[in-house]
Amino acid sequence: MMRAIRFSQFGKPADVLRLETVPVPEPAAGEVRVRLTHRSVNPSDLLTVSGLYGRLPELPATPGFEGTGYIDAIGEGVTGWQVGQRVIPLGVSGTWQEYVIANPAQLLPVPDAVADETAAQFVVNPVTAWVMLTEELGLQEGDWVLQTAAGSTLGRLVLQIARLKGYKTVNFVRRREQVDELLALGADAVICTEDEDVVAQVMGVTNGKGVKGALDAVGGRTGALAASCLQTGGTMLVYGLLSLEPTPIHTGEMIFKETTVRGFWLTRWFRRHAPTHVITVLQSLMGLMAEGHLQPPVEATYDLAAYKTAVLHAERPGRQGKILLTG
Repeated sequence: MMRAIRFSQFGKPADVLRLETVPVPEPAAGEVRVRLTHRSVNPSDLLTVSGLYGRLPELPATPGFEGTGYIDAIGEGVTGWQVGQRVIPLGVSGTWQEYVIANPAQLLPVPDAVADETAAQFVVNPVTAWVMLTEELGLQEGDWVLQTAAGSTLGRLVLQIARLKGYKTVNFVRRREQVDELLALGADAVICTEDEDVVAQVMGVTNGKGVKGALDAVGGRTGALAASCLQTGGTMLVYGLLSLEPTPIHTGEMIFKETTVRGFWLTRWFRRHAPTHVITVLQSLMGLMAEGHLQPPVEATYDLAAYKTAVLHAERPGRQGKILLTG
């Protein structure tokens, strides 16, 4: 038997999630079983449990879109993999449990130099940040990019990638105490959205030009401010809605500056690109992690049994890293 966090109805995660004991799944021919040891708690996980995400599971269900562990059992006909090998199961839902079944084609090996805490959050934030910056926005060295929710785990990865690629960053934060913290991490400019002259500050920083690209995870008034900071022909990618409020876009600015505001969902990126391209990107990122260039921060780890404390911590504003479930 194994432990699994389950929910039978949508609602507030701390209220509807339960820790249950269920049978351990057996790998069929052509499959492997992975014993997960570390799992991330992402906003998409919490929104799914709340019934607010774009892709909802059939109930009852186990949350979790990413995690890491080691191969525990190998089905008949599987070659090239070994029991005990550390892996990340890609595209496998329901990671908030001890075991999952995966197709070998879904497995990504984890180098010895990459810690479990890093591998557990390899996909959702690092890949999203990397793809949005380097592919979707097409930024070049010296370009300005703006991000909202800059103090988040993904926001801190954006700073690391910008340092590697030579991008300049404008970072929106809600809490004024985060300004000095992010400047110390390499941000070029940090602006508190509680100020009255936010757009003017951005224009001042960028010598009146505005930013070539923007990444918005907040929506509402903050998303609207970010969109107003785009330069002529600039693009804003919307990848989250932390405020749960619609963004009042200034359509006149969009017309005369020919700006673009569009959504980005990592799941669709995986679907629309050839496996060879996806693997190339993932291997490149894993290499950067192994070399220490990309390090997603961790704020706290909790055993599966402490899931309620973990999700409440993950919902807390002002975190400085990811919350992980272990065990």
